[in-house]
Amino acid sequence: MVALRAVTVPRTVGVASWLVIATLAAAPAPIAAQRAQPTDRTWRAPDIALASVFTLALWIDAAQTRQGIRRGYDETNPILGRHPTVGLVNAYTAVVGLTTLGVAAATPARARPWLLAAASAVEAFAISRNVQAGIALTF
Repeated sequence: MVALRAVTVPRTVGVASWLVIATLAAAPAPIAAQRAQPTDRTWRAPDIALASVFTLALWIDAAQTRQGIRRGYDETNPILGRHPTVGLVNAYTAVVGLTTLGVAAATPARARPWLLAAASAVEAFAISRNVQAGIALTF
């Protein structure tokens, strides 16, 4: 059994972290292999659209999860545990988002839409479960 205790993080640390993440995410990624063709890693418009849908869905799911935490709901994600802190939810969201988009960037172009669509479907399922539990979609 693991006991979690609430840790307060100053708001400026949270904002600074998100700014660093946004800056790193916006930086162009170098081609990993010398012989890779530039088109091997080029993102087409459908890839960008699917990545945007995934990112928005992940953001909505995280907002709903934070709202559920404030209401005392139990979390069903086994990685987060039954009663995660808001900081843990924020960290998990950042890691999942960056990891998914990073894997998508490293995936061959023809498989990338499948990966992003699957990740979006998982998030859509989580959002629908949250709505069924009574947690509204808030923006």
